[in-house]
Amino acid sequence: MFSGLMRPVEVLYEVAVDAPLATTLTYSQPVGRTDEERVPAGCCVRVPLGRRQAIGYVLGPAEPQPADAPAFVVKPIAEVLTEAPFFPASLIPFYRWIARYYHHPLGEVLRTALPLAPTSRGSSRQVRAKMRPVLLPGPLLPPVIDPEERLAVDEIVDAAEVAVQVSLKQAERKTLTLFCEALIQGNHRPVPRALLLERYSGAGPRLKRLVELGILAQIAERVLRDPFGEAEEAQPPPVRLTDEQQQVLATLLPAMDAQVFAPFLLFGVTGCGKTEVYLRAVEQALAADKTALVLVPEIALASQLEAHFHARFGSRLALLHSGLSDGERFDQWQQVLSGPACVVLGARSAVFAPLEHLGIVIVDEEHEPAYKQEDGLRYNGRDLAVLRAQMAGCPVLLGSATPSVVSYHHCMQGKYTLLTMTKRVAAQPLPAVEIVDLAAVRRSRPDLAFSDQLIGAMAETLEQGRQSLLFVNRRGFSPYMGCRDCGAILQCRHCHVSLTLHRGQHTLLCHYCGFRQHPATLCPACGSPRISGGGIGSERIEEEVRQLFPEARVARLDSDTTASRRHYAATLRAVRSGRIDILVGTQMIAKGLHFPRITLVGVVWADTGLGMPDYKAAERTFALLSQVTGRAGRGSDPGRVLIQTYQPRHYSITLAQRHDYPAFYEQEIATRRPLHYPPFSRLVNIRFSGRKEERVERAAIQVGRFLHEHPLAGRGEILGPSPAPLVKLKDKVRWQLMVKSGSPAVLHELCEAVLAERSKLCPHDVTMGFDVDPENMM
Repeated sequence: MFSGLMRPVEVLYEVAVDAPLATTLTYSQPVGRTDEERVPAGCCVRVPLGRRQAIGYVLGPAEPQPADAPAFVVKPIAEVLTEAPFFPASLIPFYRWIARYYHHPLGEVLRTALPLAPTSRGSSRQVRAKMRPVLLPGPLLPPVIDPEERLAVDEIVDAAEVAVQVSLKQAERKTLTLFCEALIQGNHRPVPRALLLERYSGAGPRLKRLVELGILAQIAERVLRDPFGEAEEAQPPPVRLTDEQQQVLATLLPAMDAQVFAPFLLFGVTGCGKTEVYLRAVEQALAADKTALVLVPEIALASQLEAHFHARFGSRLALLHSGLSDGERFDQWQQVLSGPACVVLGARSAVFAPLEHLGIVIVDEEHEPAYKQEDGLRYNGRDLAVLRAQMAGCPVLLGSATPSVVSYHHCMQGKYTLLTMTKRVAAQPLPAVEIVDLAAVRRSRPDLAFSDQLIGAMAETLEQGRQSLLFVNRRGFSPYMGCRDCGAILQCRHCHVSLTLHRGQHTLLCHYCGFRQHPATLCPACGSPRISGGGIGSERIEEEVRQLFPEARVARLDSDTTASRRHYAATLRAVRSGRIDILVGTQMIAKGLHFPRITLVGVVWADTGLGMPDYKAAERTFALLSQVTGRAGRGSDPGRVLIQTYQPRHYSITLAQRHDYPAFYEQEIATRRPLHYPPFSRLVNIRFSGRKEERVERAAIQVGRFLHEHPLAGRGEILGPSPAPLVKLKDKVRWQLMVKSGSPAVLHELCEAVLAERSKLCPHDVTMGFDVDPENMM
């Protein structure tokens, strides 16, 4: 027998298992299936994994093993959970690339990409054990096994007969039960069961009997859950495009016709009409029998664009974001998978939408850090959108009034094509921006967060019957609570962060883990009851506005007030119709909103992010100020903006005042170049967390020493290890180690080297994760 001889051919499948495994696994045909009844790629299955069972995703046929390969037993697939594929096979190369680039197990990548596929995560597990007689000293314990104690089956199998039943968590199709007269089913309109029960109390058993007698027929009909609800009223399409819109489309549409990958950056000032460009590009894709993917960084922005896209594309539009119920998202996913929906609009997770034959990919507000997933699979939705376009061979359009420094640098280097729109629709001027130096101005109300200039501007705007928007980048009433005797700050018991006072809820809240504490508390350091709040939050600003202008109609939009999409949409309608005079809010009101009646924007405190230990702090401050500034003066009346700050000469603030992004870019590039920060390098942040501080620290030090001794260490820079800025989060101590290099290949080789030695470098009770291209250094 020679080495190339193959073993007898059997039906084998490559399966990515939802487990922290570095490789895929091979399984054989499920018992009871013929060789012709193949399981298609994209199906979800249950497979044996050691002594337990796990969820897996079929990637296609596995390669037969050569005859000289080590022999191993190939176990059959235990159960096929979805006979129809849950994702198209064409996306498998996309998933594989993600797993390699982000150094994340492929099965867990698929679990992230397919949140509504059958999964054992979050599902119920019942463990029943019949204990064998065992002689023990002292009283006998009852034979109860609590699954919450996470007892491994391997540990108890020798002492008990164990049965494990897993109830899968799975969104399903919604069906409506209808009844009609059995003899005239085709000519009589069926009546829903719920309506019959509502009109005829106690009719349930009688309906069942009438069906048994053949008098009524019972019909199950598929129902699609409507995710759109009360969408915002869309503006009609413009009769004529602006010259700049026409110029942009004259460059973009031919690239779509050519059906080749082409990255574009649309740099357009706020209010220039980027949305209409997006709509025309999608129309072009559909006219060519292609599909379209449109991403926004946050659910709030998806709600803004939803009305425009639904008005144009109707049932061809699908929404995909976490603001929908599981049932709504399941229906929308199936609509995309089966074909009726060919346009997907959603937040970052929509990048995984099962679209085929893409004609255009659009990323709105491409600069937003919200495109980065900050736990689990730490992917960047914008970057994966560019990858999807590249794999599909279609253009990708990144839009922003304040492009990310990296994307703009790509344009300067010729990697992206720059498209510019410098004028607002209808030739509206950009608002006049004033900077108020809080350290220098006299304030007649020092107890409030407002300067006299801002108070006067709000009063004048009210008298004119116009609207104001007040922006503060903190929610709650007071971002921290301190002791007036010893100065100690009240911190979360589980995180190394201050507790925020939410006066309306009468609670102190941790914004990271959700821990709550009653505000009537004693200082944990000295026992003093003299605890008071400090800092500025949106709830406090709302209260102070009501004190100053009791006659004004005031509303607040932040994550505390927008738990439901319905309330959020109702508030926006009230603002648009003029029933709100002053709108207070956080980042969700800083971008994307189009309110023609808003003429005044007040930035209560512009310095919030400048003190963060992050090389992107200035970029984020400039973007946020520019975006919120752009909410003013979008109608017929000119806009005015007041920026309150203690750093009036910081370049991110002065250049935002001048609406001068190119100058900001040059200043920021000059700052980053000598420090070799992106775009002049790439970063990987290796994060360590665990409950025992000394073990977390030791693991970080060992990995750092390993990297310093690696042959490629000289081609990169290793920073740390050190405690993370947020050293404790959800009861876990956190350390981090930054690796920086101008060569992505070097970075990935160093990461692979660490992964290969993981068991030696990092103990099992310390979690180690790779954050490739990190957005958040906290």
